[in-house]
Amino acid sequence: MTKGGEDLLHLLVRAAALRGDAPFFAASGETVSARELLQRVEALARGLLARGFAPGDRLAIHLHRCIDEAVALLAAAVAGGIAVPIHQKLKDAQVEHVLLDCSPWGVVTSATKGTLLLDQARLLFGRRVFVVDGAVQDGRWEPLSALAVASGPLPSPVPTAPAILLYTSGSTGLAKGVLQSHQNLVRGARIVAGYLGITSEDHVLAVLPFSFDYGLNQLLASLWGGCRVTAADFLGLGELALLLRNVRPTGLAGVPSLWHDCARGLASGALSAADGASLRYVTNSGGRLALPDLLALRACWPHVDVFAMYGLTEAFRSAFLDPSRIDERPDSFGRALPGVELLLVDPSTGALVEGAGTGELVHAGELVASGYWNCPDATAQRFRPDPRGTGATVVYSGDLVRRDQEGLHYFVARNDRMLKVQGHRVSPDEVAQGVHGCIGVGEVATLGLAGGALGHRIVVVVSGDPFDTDLPQRVLRQCRARLPAYMVPTAVKVLDELPHTQNGKIDLPRLQRDLECTDTN
Repeated sequence: MTKGGEDLLHLLVRAAALRGDAPFFAASGETVSARELLQRVEALARGLLARGFAPGDRLAIHLHRCIDEAVALLAAAVAGGIAVPIHQKLKDAQVEHVLLDCSPWGVVTSATKGTLLLDQARLLFGRRVFVVDGAVQDGRWEPLSALAVASGPLPSPVPTAPAILLYTSGSTGLAKGVLQSHQNLVRGARIVAGYLGITSEDHVLAVLPFSFDYGLNQLLASLWGGCRVTAADFLGLGELALLLRNVRPTGLAGVPSLWHDCARGLASGALSAADGASLRYVTNSGGRLALPDLLALRACWPHVDVFAMYGLTEAFRSAFLDPSRIDERPDSFGRALPGVELLLVDPSTGALVEGAGTGELVHAGELVASGYWNCPDATAQRFRPDPRGTGATVVYSGDLVRRDQEGLHYFVARNDRMLKVQGHRVSPDEVAQGVHGCIGVGEVATLGLAGGALGHRIVVVVSGDPFDTDLPQRVLRQCRARLPAYMVPTAVKVLDELPHTQNGKIDLPRLQRDLECTDTN
């Protein structure tokens, strides 16, 4: 694809040329070919334009997993507007925030979504609403299918124009929308499909939401490679086992919580070695893959390449570790993607860290987003001039990262989550690493509570059996054996399960609030 074709319409045309009438995209029991998907996207894009949808207008999409979810998302961008996928698990307050923030031209939804909201009618009152399942309320809502226009001219999108508005999980406050252009989305798809080796012979199982940049890339990289893709929800180990057995995918992307569930499933027998027989590769992003979980995957599925990846919504995709190094460097996310540069900047001085060292990771080069939607102050804070004076814009990630002599990168902590303990700067993730592998421990989160003159008091929260009365002491004994004294937690809390954000990451702000509410010193 030439640079002139770096837009989502050309990406669809490419997939149709590679795959033709063969099955391409499946969701909720429906399957379409790449050519059919292209036709449906073009027809809806024409219909949007005919109804007055203008360049830069937003189309919010709040749907269950279905073909229309992908069609509406792609059609909004192909029509020159901006698609706003809303995570299907969000509740009323979060959906309302997104709608108020992006002021959409229209909303695509379904009656199915209404069953998960307390007051869908109030949230959508006064808005232009299109539904995919025929649940038209007194003529106020319209069927999405009625918008389609079968033929007619369709202008090519501008590659540098914004195409998708992705809302972050809001772990540090209200969710912010990140604008990504056609060009960045297509380049990210091309780069990821390239190093994963995706071809028309592959079949990707997409269980991450399209409102998550990592999940969206599963669809776009499949379009680039011309492979099959099945979109489904990850509802638990039973459903995942059925999907693996029925779909027989060659590729699966996940976050640490999914791989932890897989490791538990492999240990309990809910998943088997045979369930992963079709897999050629798996990928991890959204946090460090815990070593015990990695070892479990490698033991049961030794033929599967494990790609440790790193990305941020503000730059789409950033780095990956060659799977040949995963056993040797299980805690590294590797090197920058082609066309991307990863810089380290000393957070206290702003000076570049040359060679091996630790600093805030800064993403430079390709794939930098356009900024935050309607948040000029936040944009100025994160999207800054290249510290090398190139004149380009870079993204300051907020992640503290270590680079070794080989140029491999390792996540240390969120820069704003570093703890101060007895005069030492402590990485919560380093403490968590000391806990991993303890018998009876699943997921681990490390937090800090106010501790007066000595700084933070370290509290570790683990998933496990709350009735295992010895578990907290086992954790503390292991920490004392593995960590310096100032890193040893002052308390261990055991929960059945740790809470997670909409994208499957541990919900640290919620845990922090719960701890502070119950803290009695």
